[in-house]
Formats: sequence, structure tokens, C-alpha cells
Amino acid sequence: MKLPDGGCIMKIKIVIVLFIAAFLGLVNELATRPNVNTKEVMRLKLRYAQSVLEGIATENFVLIQVNADKLYALSQSADWNIRQTPEYQRFTGDFSRQALALEKAAGQKNVDAATLAYFQMTASCVECHKYLRGARQAKLNLEKTPR
Repeated sequence: MKLPDGGCIMKIKIVIVLFIAAFLGLVNELATRPNVNTKEVMRLKLRYAQSVLEGIATENFVLIQVNADKLYALSQSADWNIRQTPEYQRFTGDFSRQALALEKAAGQKNVDAATLAYFQMTASCVECHKYLRGARQAKLNLEKTPR
């Protein structure tokens, strides 16, 4: 078994430090906001997703990996879970899996796999938002129905 050279080990250490810093930054960002609401969570999601897209376009795999990690962590936060329905849980699971696939693709420096995971993650967002709008509209229709 061939051991990596000193330069390779240093690069691995740098990537690990960046991951830890990114994760702690996200935790700190969420922890220092006592009333993080859904709108703020969605803004963070959009910011991180835009950074992933920038990373894909420029083949900046560290940028992809760091922001995919932030997206995954965000999807695991309590502020993310706004519905307790099987459909919503499925959308959240899809999103989380694609964020992990983005991290993996970036780690493998595979821009095609990262692009596919980004597309699938974005599609899951669109479907979830359509579902939430439909659920909200159904609730409004029920409230308007005379009793």
C-alpha cells in the first residue's frame, strides 16, 4: 500500500480544517440567532446553493464541498422541519441525500456528478415548495368554507 506524500497529507489536513471551520460557522450562525425563522433558513439555503453553483461553474471543489456541508447541516436543523408529514419528510430526505452527494462529488473532483446532484437537489426544492404552497392553499380554502 502506497502512503501519500507530505504534500497530499497537508492538502487533506487543510480540507478537514476547512470542513470543521465551515460546520462551526454554520452552527454559530444558527446558534447566535435565537429566533431563526423559516424565511431566514430559506435565505441561508439560497446563499449556500448559489455558492455551490459558483463552485460547479468554476470547478472550485472546496467551495462546492464547504457549501454542500452547510446545506446538509441546515437540513438537519430544527428550524428546517416545519411540517411533520410523510411528504415533507421525503422532500427533506431527498434534499439531504443530494447535499451529501454534492459533498462526495466535490471530494472526488467530479464536476459532472456535482452538477447532477445540484440539479436533483434543486428539483427537490422546487417540488417541496410546490407541495408547501398547495398545502397552504388547501388550508386557506378550508378556512374560507362556510360552516
